[in-house]
Amino acid sequence: MNKKIDSENQTIKAYFESKNEFYIPSYQRPYAWQVSQCEKLIEDIERHQENFDKDTQDNYFFGTVLIAQETGEQHEVALIDGQQRTTTFMLLLKALLLRIKEELAKISPSSLEGERLRDKLISLKGMIIKMLYHLNDDDEYLYSKGFEYQLQAIDIKYVNDSISELHKDDFVTILLGESYSDITNSVKKIENRRKDNKYTNFFKNFRYFYRELETKNNLQLAEFAEHFIMYCQVITITSYNTDQAINIFNSLNGTGLPLTPIEVIVSQTTANAKERKVFEENWRSIVEKTDHSRLNLNSLITHYIFVKLAQFQSETRNPGVSAFFNKNNQLLREDVLFTMELDQILTIFESYSDSPEGMILDRFNNNLKPFATSFQFYKGVENEFLIYLIKLGALLDLSESPYSSSKFKGFLEKINLKFSKKEVAPEEIISEMKQHIAGEFNKQEIEETLLESGVPTSLVYLNDYLYAKEKGEMFSLSNQVDIEHIMSQSGQNRENIMADAGFTDTSEFKEYAEKLGNKILLEADINRAIGDSWFRTKKMYTIADKKGYVGSRYVIAKSLTNYPKETWDKEDIDKATTKAAKRITDFIFNEN
Repeated sequence: MNKKIDSENQTIKAYFESKNEFYIPSYQRPYAWQVSQCEKLIEDIERHQENFDKDTQDNYFFGTVLIAQETGEQHEVALIDGQQRTTTFMLLLKALLLRIKEELAKISPSSLEGERLRDKLISLKGMIIKMLYHLNDDDEYLYSKGFEYQLQAIDIKYVNDSISELHKDDFVTILLGESYSDITNSVKKIENRRKDNKYTNFFKNFRYFYRELETKNNLQLAEFAEHFIMYCQVITITSYNTDQAINIFNSLNGTGLPLTPIEVIVSQTTANAKERKVFEENWRSIVEKTDHSRLNLNSLITHYIFVKLAQFQSETRNPGVSAFFNKNNQLLREDVLFTMELDQILTIFESYSDSPEGMILDRFNNNLKPFATSFQFYKGVENEFLIYLIKLGALLDLSESPYSSSKFKGFLEKINLKFSKKEVAPEEIISEMKQHIAGEFNKQEIEETLLESGVPTSLVYLNDYLYAKEKGEMFSLSNQVDIEHIMSQSGQNRENIMADAGFTDTSEFKEYAEKLGNKILLEADINRAIGDSWFRTKKMYTIADKKGYVGSRYVIAKSLTNYPKETWDKEDIDKATTKAAKRITDFIFNEN
């Protein structure tokens, strides 16, 4: 058995060019990276690029990749750890390749600078082709020169045998595509999912990269591509025995990892503490509280950073835990104040999270919560601010703009700087949020989106909350709550329910089943009890049984017990959807 282990610092270029194939073994998990992680990846590269000095600064480090390279195996190089990053890098490289080709088609050099830029883009194109595809010299020449060469799946340096990955073919489709439009038209659309949910993570992340790169001109594109390829790196750990590699992976994910940013914070604060035992006791208390809180330790530090960004007024963006504390290490020398403010943030978070508005906010993008904490840290309890964060959360789920856009992240980071200013009243901030929503979003478009099938489940929660307020009822979420389909979408009665509801086409039935007007909140135990029963049956259970809508705490469910009809059909779903869409739209645009 060969127990040799090699470790090598490799640029992204070297990492991909040095291997003919990246093999994903059968036991690996499916591709799980989300657009939010891709946003951070781009931000990290751009931040490093902005401040990079070739003569004095190290390359940007993406972490370690562990591979097993064992002779005699069908696939010589197996990715043991680093599958998610490697896959994401390849999606970014593909987006870069398409954009470079597009820019090269536009360039008509009329100057020395233009000729140099063209040469640089051609060189980058060649590098990326070598990184993504394993081609012989002739085929590589033909493809890089734009002659007729049809890429095949076997050319891609990626073989995915994961039994958990249902959409591996989508990655191949993307890597073989010759244009963004071709890829968009060819990728998988997952059945019974609407809007963005119908696409795989592979395509959503690739699309994000492509759209981000579209904002760069040809020079910016060349500089970004060069920086990512040449000045970003991974450490490749190579084991020549697969069993040994898996043991190393387990060790790296156990006690052998380098210190996390949180651990660095604790280490530095402990070293600087005037009363070490006092700090240790205070920190232990924070850890115990987060262990029983909905805010984990990492998220708590993120909330703390936004509170401090509001105080310092020097920058708007969260630079990341390590970068923030490297720049503001004086905070760790004031250990008593540091832990006291962390404790205050935890108290604030728990307080608003227990409110009806906090419960609804929890159903939307988690990036909104630090702003709720920062606002209340400086301005005190203000329910109206939570309501406007919910409005932005709803707009985020209903629009095509990502959180990273100026409509969301950019706007919230800007107003965060006003929270600590005593001269800025809460009402002034609320007014600015109201004006922002009115100026950036179209009411009719939002209402039309809400009428479609398959809107995010967060809107079901919001609709129930708004209906309860409309009726003057209390709203609270139980620990176990389900999304109930009033017209059941499956089960042994499905065909009869379809006929009862006026449907003859299965696809139309499925579409209506996923409309907002057919979905309500219902306790999980009640939902299990009624199963996929007829609408009339769901209404008829007695209060003593507590098995039907009559036993629910949720106001829409309770109201359905008095519904004048015994069936719930297409017309009823349309009416309920129209009312819900108007209710939510009026709420967002302050017209209710």
